[in-house]
Amino acid sequence: MADHNHGGTPSADLKFTGPRPSGWFRYVPLFLFIVVIYLLAKPIVTNPNAALALGKYQVSWVMVLMVLASIVALVEQMKVSHPGIDNTMEALGMIGMGVLQLMLFVLGAANVGFFRIFANTEFLVLTFISLAAAVVAVLINARTLRRTIGVGDT
Repeated sequence: MADHNHGGTPSADLKFTGPRPSGWFRYVPLFLFIVVIYLLAKPIVTNPNAALALGKYQVSWVMVLMVLASIVALVEQMKVSHPGIDNTMEALGMIGMGVLQLMLFVLGAANVGFFRIFANTEFLVLTFISLAAAVVAVLINARTLRRTIGVGDT
């Protein structure tokens, strides 16, 4: 795919095609939307583990939230997987969101005022998914950049 000269480094005419993500939205960690959904639904959903009937299938609010978080985690990976584009700020934003979620959980576990809403297993699992996605995003970004400059992955 890449045209290399005899020295093993990318040639000067190597160009990466495809749309470059643009706008402020690329810097917004998508897990922010999961936290907003969590906050909006928390006062409404009295029993998050209660089964909701979807035809012949039984799902709970927690299951729906975890599936949404998993999908968002995969979409976050796509934000940083563009070869030749430095998406370090996006990856750091994801790390920041994960750390924010961890702080919210810790404050909730410490029984601090409003933050008690975050002191439950559901939010802890969302935090783990967010942090794991952020760490993988940083690794993906670093590896795509390293391959771009010809260092390789060994």
